[in-house]
Amino acid sequence: MKRLIRRGARAVREAVARAHLRADLLPRLPFGVAIAVAAVALVVALEHDPRTDENVVTVEELPSGPPTLYEGEYFEEEAELELLEYGFSKVTDAHGRERILAAAVVRNPHDAQLLPGGLSIHTETASGYPRTLEDIYIGIMAPESTAAVGYVVLADVDGIEPEDLQLKALDSTMLYPNVSWETEEVFAPNPLPEVEFVRTEPLTSPDGYRVHFRTESAAAAVDMHLSVLFRDGEGRLLGGMPATSDPMSIESGIGGAYRAVPAGESFQHFDLHASWIPDGADLDRIEIGPSH
Repeated sequence: MKRLIRRGARAVREAVARAHLRADLLPRLPFGVAIAVAAVALVVALEHDPRTDENVVTVEELPSGPPTLYEGEYFEEEAELELLEYGFSKVTDAHGRERILAAAVVRNPHDAQLLPGGLSIHTETASGYPRTLEDIYIGIMAPESTAAVGYVVLADVDGIEPEDLQLKALDSTMLYPNVSWETEEVFAPNPLPEVEFVRTEPLTSPDGYRVHFRTESAAAAVDMHLSVLFRDGEGRLLGGMPATSDPMSIESGIGGAYRAVPAGESFQHFDLHASWIPDGADLDRIEIGPSH
C-alpha cells in the first residue's frame, strides 16, 4: 500500500514539473496580451473599409513669385559692382615694417543703391595655391555713383610684391531700391560731396607734405570716408590709403578715415609723411577720393 502511495506522489510531482517546464517555454502574460491585441487590430483593419480614396485631395502646384524680404515693396537682388581700376605698391612704415598700399576706383552702374560688401585682395602661396590676403569693406553706394578707396593691408606681406596681387569684387553684392520698407518713402544716402585736390605744401617736421583739398556738398553735411590715391607720371594707379593722421594704424584699416564735411564749400587738409608715398608717385597727380 505504501508503495502505491509513493508511486502516485512521484507521478504527481513529475506532472507538475512538466507543466512548469511547458509554462516557462510560453510567453509571459503581458506579451501574450499584446500579441492578442495586435491580432484583433489587424483583423479590424482588414475588414473595415477606411474609404481612403475619398479622403485624398489633389493640390495644384503654383509657381513661386520673386523673393520678398519684408512687407511692402522692398526687394533685394544680386547685382554687379563695376571695378574700374586698381593698383598696389609697397612702402616701409616708421617701424621699418613693409606695408602694401591698395587703391581702387569702383562704380555703381545701377539706378538703385548698391551694397557691394567689399573687395578682396588675392595672391598665391609659394606652392601656387590661391590665397585671400585681405578683404576691404566699401559700404553703400548711391545710384550711378563712383567711389575711390585707399587701403593699407593689415596682414603680413613679407615676400609678397605688388605685382603678385589681384583685386576682385566680392560676390555678396546686393541691389536695394531707394524706398524705405518701413514708411514706403523714397530713401537714399546723401550724395557724396565733390572733392578736388588743390596743392601740396612741404612740411619741415616730420618730413612730408600737407595736402590741401576742397569739398563741396550740395545737399547737407555729410560724413564720408576719405582716401588719398597715388598715380605715376603716366597716370597709372599705384595704391592709396585712408586720408587720416595715422593711415598705418589698425583703426584706420578697419574703420577707415571718416570726416565730417559741412554743407556748401569748404577747404581742408591732412598731412602726408614722406615714407608713406610710394616710389614713382607724381605728387601733382594726387587724388582725394570720397566714399560712404
